[in-house]
Amino acid sequence: MLINHLYFLNVPILLGTLLFIGFDYSVVASDVTSNAKVKEVTSTDYSAAANEVSYNDEVNDEIKEVTDKDNSVWNTFQPYGITMGGWATSGIYYNADNPSNHSNGPVSMTDRSGEFDLYQLDLFIEKLINKSSNWEIGGRFDYMFGTDTRYTQASGHWDSNLMNKSNYYNMAIPQAYAEIYAPIGNGVSAKVGHFYTILGYESVPSKNNFFSSHSYSFKSSPFTTTGVLFNYSIDEQWDLHFGAVTGADNFARDLGAWSQMSGLNWNNINTGTEASFSIMSGDVYTYQSSQLMYYSAILKQYIGKWTYVLQHDLGTQENALGQNQNAEWYSIIQYLTYQAMDQVGLGLRGEWFRDSNGFRYDNGSASYYAMTAGVNWEPKKWLMVRPEVRYDWSQAQTAPFDNGQRMNQFLLGVDMVVQF
Repeated sequence: MLINHLYFLNVPILLGTLLFIGFDYSVVASDVTSNAKVKEVTSTDYSAAANEVSYNDEVNDEIKEVTDKDNSVWNTFQPYGITMGGWATSGIYYNADNPSNHSNGPVSMTDRSGEFDLYQLDLFIEKLINKSSNWEIGGRFDYMFGTDTRYTQASGHWDSNLMNKSNYYNMAIPQAYAEIYAPIGNGVSAKVGHFYTILGYESVPSKNNFFSSHSYSFKSSPFTTTGVLFNYSIDEQWDLHFGAVTGADNFARDLGAWSQMSGLNWNNINTGTEASFSIMSGDVYTYQSSQLMYYSAILKQYIGKWTYVLQHDLGTQENALGQNQNAEWYSIIQYLTYQAMDQVGLGLRGEWFRDSNGFRYDNGSASYYAMTAGVNWEPKKWLMVRPEVRYDWSQAQTAPFDNGQRMNQFLLGVDMVVQF
């Protein structure tokens, strides 16, 4: 078992080394600049698209300096506006309790103790659309392998049966959509297919997050959905999202149960302030009243080298625990990061998560608390190392940590993200 985990740890290192030598296809910028859940570089974020071009130029210069090769010649799709790339994330976590089942639960994704794991190996192909006076068609396809895919698969005969579920490694197709741009007003774009939701601050793609581990709120929010999502830029400060989707993490489980997903983003570049509100609401099933409502409100403030984020989420679901037994959960999360130097960032995250009915986790009515301190070190544009220390404690009906024996736990972990 240890040999297998060491093998998976070496996968991103090997891929990154080979692609650094001469096969870099294009890289998506790693900074999270939106106050919505930034799952990708979107077609309507033109500053992000510009950052991507600048980022690729810098990586090309690095590769040419080291190998005397211009890696842009390998990207035969670039003249057609198509980019290919990906990332690999692997790491290890130490649990001070040394749990017998090797579980860090209820912490998600980085939930295995004392094991080297490949969290994500994501490969994508994408064609961005540009705002212009012409109609345009683009799209994106993502394939993911690793331990994180257990949480990102969608129900309804999409990607949940791609691989035997007897181990912690699996496969997922978190995104497969076409995107259409229409030059109407300030420009309208529409995603059609399977894609990440717009809810929350943290994202499924590990390269977009400051911390290696995730919040309880992230685990309890919708990751992917299927349907159509429109975007319209009202002006330079306001963006509107609205669409009809098949619900949280669902492809075709119950096609008669549709939800609305919408959001409003505000960005004031003069004050360095961003704010957003996004919501998903609709029935989970058609055969009973089962409305799921989830919203996320986010405030983000830039102050020099400091960045502060305040997030509040609330979720409810009718008849989630049985007839006339509804469920409710909510949270408050704060992030504070400091860019100490070009290659080093420091960060803190504090969270209170309330699971009022024991629906999101299996410990009855409970409150979960977590404090995380971490470092981002980027010695190369394509490499990020994220050590962190985390302390969790709870007030619950049953003990959630150390295989049901403790009310708190201490974690120490590190991961590495290689982009190519």
